[in-house]
Amino acid sequence: MTFAASASLASKLSVNRSIVGATSAFREAIQNAHESKPEQIFTDAHKSYKDGIEIAFGKERPTHVPKMGVGNPHANNNRMERLNGTLRERVKVQRGWKSMKTKIAEGQRIHYNFVKPHPALEGQTPAQMAGIGIEARNKWMQLLQKALENDIT
Repeated sequence: MTFAASASLASKLSVNRSIVGATSAFREAIQNAHESKPEQIFTDAHKSYKDGIEIAFGKERPTHVPKMGVGNPHANNNRMERLNGTLRERVKVQRGWKSMKTKIAEGQRIHYNFVKPHPALEGQTPAQMAGIGIEARNKWMQLLQKALENDIT
């Protein structure tokens, strides 16, 4: 399992990147993955990720592969950067982001993982590629029904 390889497991909105934000995002990703931990985590080279991984995972931390990005053609994080670009496009036209305490980013993460088909994944969603996809025609409705069935808050 690799965090951020083709799916987003956590969404954190912040003014700047910090160790606290990185740690919080990694802990949320662990929780969203039902305590399953990755073998590798791919990030850019920002120091907060290295420190956040150490704090969030402790001694049994996964291999951190920094310096991912467009400057490194054999190892990049284009899929995650595409998600970030999609979110930035949405935020520009949406004026409701008055606070960092919003569920809009979480809704975008769910849409990206379960609803939106991706050309790079042969028209499947990241969840479908992982074998946990939603197959209904109205994917949002099925996700809401599953949330109610499981009393997810």
